[in-house]
Amino acid sequence: MDNLIKTKQQIDNIRQSGAYLTELLIMLRDYSRAGIALIELEIIAEEFMKKNKVKWAFKWYQWFPANLCLSVNNCIVHGIPDDYVLKNWDLLKIDCGVNYKWWISDAAISVLIWWEMTNPNAWELIQATKNALDEWIKKIISWKKIYDYSRTVNDEIKKSGFKVIKKLTGHGVGNAVHERPYIYNRPHPDTQKIDFKSWMVIALEPITAISSDDFVEWWNWRNLYTKNWDLWAQREYTVVVTDKWCEILAGIQQINN
Repeated sequence: MDNLIKTKQQIDNIRQSGAYLTELLIMLRDYSRAGIALIELEIIAEEFMKKNKVKWAFKWYQWFPANLCLSVNNCIVHGIPDDYVLKNWDLLKIDCGVNYKWWISDAAISVLIWWEMTNPNAWELIQATKNALDEWIKKIISWKKIYDYSRTVNDEIKKSGFKVIKKLTGHGVGNAVHERPYIYNRPHPDTQKIDFKSWMVIALEPITAISSDDFVEWWNWRNLYTKNWDLWAQREYTVVVTDKWCEILAGIQQINN
């Protein structure tokens, strides 16, 4: 837990890392249209990082071969960019990390290709996932229980008629892509005695689906798919907790995607 408590300088570096990451996510969101291949989005990310002289956080982390996790429709996480060409109605999840002066930010968005009436179920799932996260962001301050965050996010998703993927979690971030503690999106006994603490930096990421609460592995050991082969969505921010508020350091906050 100690490495989650960051100094002012460390938080400033993560904030700058997050600024680059947010800019990149906005660019990728705008490029994500029917007719573009996933590998083209990966090339855009690579060029952005080179231009801004920042390092990738995901590429070769635990041997992952790309800058971006690009997961389409029922692929939940860790989708490897390939020659798949996006189509209208596809639900794309873009997850990325940036390393600035060895300090890491991590954020993700879900993008519905074309517009909301193309795939109303996907659009509602995106909105429910973002709303569940945004509602609790307003309440996070030091000394509040991580368990309460997990329970509330799960309850909000259930009220919307959807499911939380129970085994996938948020996490600490900054020194590395994944640090402890794990931030579950459902009530979990491991978090009952863990409080949010001032100057803790964490990545919060509800991961949801239309009807699945679990995943299966498919043709490689990276890509995970919804158990019921249904659509899923993700929203992720890197945040720093204080005794008065929770500041979002990385992530797109607009309602539209």
